[in-house]
Amino acid sequence: MDHIVKKYGKFLRASSELFADAARKHEVTCKRGCHECCSVGFFDITLMDALYLRSAVKKLSAPVRERILKRCEEQLDVLEKKKAFSRKDPILRTGESIDVVSRRSAKVLCPALENGVCLIYDHRPHICRIFGPTIRGKRRAVHLEGCGYFKKDIPEADLPILDNYEEEDKILLELYRAAGRRKIREVDTIIPAALTMDMKKWL
Repeated sequence: MDHIVKKYGKFLRASSELFADAARKHEVTCKRGCHECCSVGFFDITLMDALYLRSAVKKLSAPVRERILKRCEEQLDVLEKKKAFSRKDPILRTGESIDVVSRRSAKVLCPALENGVCLIYDHRPHICRIFGPTIRGKRRAVHLEGCGYFKKDIPEADLPILDNYEEEDKILLELYRAAGRRKIREVDTIIPAALTMDMKKWL
């Protein structure tokens, strides 16, 4: 399974390069120092992202790792008190469960954000790498809704986001097959759980 996690890391780096090239071409790069999308509550990430983050956090220096994990545990405590999340079952299976976490964590900073800097930037999840400007396809169809800070969009011709998702799904399928499943499970989790819990048993 480790080799699949490494393959996913290569995919993430390629996604970052693809997004960066398209963003530069259309002059829609994020403003330096902006972390608005990291401070509006938790969004869902795939179990593949969770495994990749789990492996990455082990590489951080002990003091940095301890600070991040402490924040994660505190945030999970709050979410459990609000009955929005459970460590016993950290899987988000429906859009409704994702919305509940998002609403009840509104204005909460990502645990990896410190003084406006992402401490796991090189290992951040897929959505963190492609979020920003809206990505539109034919007939102005929105394929990824942006954060609203951008006046320009990125056309799908320069960032084929659906192809990007398809490539991600291929790696996810490989992961689930390695775990003994025949198809991708439509389940997710959140960053605090990914960094503090071993998500392999929920594959």
